[in-house]
Amino acid sequence: MLPLLVVLMAEQTEKKSEWGSSLRLFIIAYLLAVQAAVIVAFAVTLVPTLESIWLQSVATAVLGLFVLAIIMSAAASFGTAVMRWAVSVSSLRQLDRLHASIEDTHRVIRKISDRLLMSDTTKRIAYRENERQIIRKALQEDIKKGNLSQAMSLAKLMSQLFGDHEEAEDFREQIRNARTTVMAAKVEEAILKLDSILARYDWDQAAIEAAKIQRQFQGSPKIRGLDQRVADAKENHKRHLEEQFRLEAERENVDVAISLLRELDKYLTEEEAAPFREIARGVIGKQRENLGVQFKLAVHDKEWGVAIGVGEQIIREFPNTKMADEVRSMLDLLRERAAGKQAVNADGGSAG
Repeated sequence: MLPLLVVLMAEQTEKKSEWGSSLRLFIIAYLLAVQAAVIVAFAVTLVPTLESIWLQSVATAVLGLFVLAIIMSAAASFGTAVMRWAVSVSSLRQLDRLHASIEDTHRVIRKISDRLLMSDTTKRIAYRENERQIIRKALQEDIKKGNLSQAMSLAKLMSQLFGDHEEAEDFREQIRNARTTVMAAKVEEAILKLDSILARYDWDQAAIEAAKIQRQFQGSPKIRGLDQRVADAKENHKRHLEEQFRLEAERENVDVAISLLRELDKYLTEEEAAPFREIARGVIGKQRENLGVQFKLAVHDKEWGVAIGVGEQIIREFPNTKMADEVRSMLDLLRERAAGKQAVNADGGSAG
């Protein structure tokens, strides 16, 4: 009765899990073993009662084969039960690992789903500090690179998005200081360029450059009075020329005084030139006399080329004078003699 009850319980268990199948095989093996033991006991009781030795041998052989078959079936059932039990244990472990992996996957999917379902406002709140750090780093890089307009826009964004008004104002102050530094450097560079133009006494170009600087850097205090600076430089140069002209005229350094007079003529109005007329006449007269002397000496010394050069200068600088008329009348003859002298020199060089 007990074995039958166990079998029925095993059948019910089999419906629920693989453990029932393994248990049933164990029970079958047990019953077969019990059956083999009963047969052996029966044989021990029955065989000695047989009268014929031949019958005893046959009965022993048959019963032995039957018992062996039962034992082999029991062993097979037991082995199968053991294998199924091992497979069931391994399968359960694999199922546990698979279940854990599925649970992990479900958790990841839930997290992704939660993030996808987040609204823009929720995302902004969740990643608020990261965004603040990104904007802060971008601000610092823009200030360092000189992208000041873009940096000012980021400072405004920081104030509006995160309400960091104090930090945004600190960045604005840094931007204003950087802008002042950059502008000061550019203004300094522009003024150095203007000074180089003034050093060349190119007053028209200097006036153009001063106006350009004033348009570009209207907020800089360093550009105030640039027009007056150009005018003062021009006036100072004119006064320097006047002083130098007087000094060279007193020294009777005629050539230098004439050169200064020509330069000074660019700056003087009719009224300003009046005090210099007498000095200029004296210098010009002396220059004319000097040129006349140089011309006569060159003719006397038969330096035809020098005489032609001095004569052309007299005609160019004093075209309406009697001296210029005399020189004109002699130039053709002087050129012929200069050509003849060159021919003689050429023949002498060939003969040598």
